[in-house]
Amino acid sequence: MYKSLFKIFVIGGGIFLSCSSPITDTNQTTEAGSGFIYDSISVNYSRRFTISYQKGYKLIHVFSDRNSKDTTFSYVLYPRGTVQPRVNFKAQYIQVPVNRVASLSSLYTGCLEKLNLRDKLVAVDNADFICDSAVLKKVSKGEIKEISKGSGSMNVEQALLINPELIITYGMGNPEKDMNQKITKAGIPVAISVEHLETSPLAGAEWIKFIACFFNEEKQADSIFKGIAKRYMDLKNLTANLPTKPGVLTEMKYGDTWFVPGGKSFMAQLLNDAGADYLWKENDKSGSLQLNFEEVYNKAINTDYWLNLLFCKSKKDIAVQDKRYTEIKAFKTGQLYNNNAFVNKKGGNAYWEKGLMSPDEVLADMIFIFHPDLLPGHRLKYYKKLD
Repeated sequence: MYKSLFKIFVIGGGIFLSCSSPITDTNQTTEAGSGFIYDSISVNYSRRFTISYQKGYKLIHVFSDRNSKDTTFSYVLYPRGTVQPRVNFKAQYIQVPVNRVASLSSLYTGCLEKLNLRDKLVAVDNADFICDSAVLKKVSKGEIKEISKGSGSMNVEQALLINPELIITYGMGNPEKDMNQKITKAGIPVAISVEHLETSPLAGAEWIKFIACFFNEEKQADSIFKGIAKRYMDLKNLTANLPTKPGVLTEMKYGDTWFVPGGKSFMAQLLNDAGADYLWKENDKSGSLQLNFEEVYNKAINTDYWLNLLFCKSKKDIAVQDKRYTEIKAFKTGQLYNNNAFVNKKGGNAYWEKGLMSPDEVLADMIFIFHPDLLPGHRLKYYKKLD
């Protein structure tokens, strides 16, 4: 479960070598083989990948380095039944559309659901993290296999037996560590997503286009994303001219460290767009800040709201972890909201499966929490108030 929360685990071994000078994204529809035409789309929010359309193939570049635009991974996607093209840089060649896919995160499984591509799933990492009843039913029937059940890492031998045409997973931008060598030597293509490195909610959600490319479903993904972006911006406009904004604290201490989102992170932007005064809004970091209890406590003692409370289901759950939590204003006034409104029996959370790719829905929840008068009648989908 904690793997889904922070996505800090990687699957050992390397897969790609780095290359630089990415090709410009032309976004033109071109013929790819005999009579084959791709639906061209553009990438507008993400700064971590590009899609370009060349004669006979699609080209995707992924940029993982936080400090540069050097290409970390490249994918050449070409239609089945055509001659494999060649490029003069390191890339992985993948025939599309893919018909058998393994998803190593509930997030990508949720994307496949949005794209109506559940029928392509042949394996998932661990069904305990999945809330989609249709996928769980297939797992129970053995139609979808679990390839990291209880192990925390992929069962390579089982993955090889299943022999998917593509594995979708996440990486940390290190070509030497983001995938197991046995998988690459077996010739199974691997699509590595770094959507978690994006710094804005819409940039992260736009990775649905990345996944769609492997199935030739760009047109559908583009339509879905345009709807998300429009709804998000309409909601954001509701909070544009608020006279006051409530102070907001997020997260809890984990071990000896309190991880809070940096001021340039996607969570900080979500809170700002929801009309909140995030306590670390002035910070210039896009990742998490690692603070001690006293640093957070001293700053947050009088804050109005407290969100994203790890696995807590009640005020009591919070209080038993550290009595000092009960002294924070948001605890005293009961303004405690956790993003675990829908959790399956084994702890799988719909927020991590679907919410991150639906930032418009998450934003609506947040606006209703902070400014209920702006969205009368709204019903919380991913958040719930702790009693």
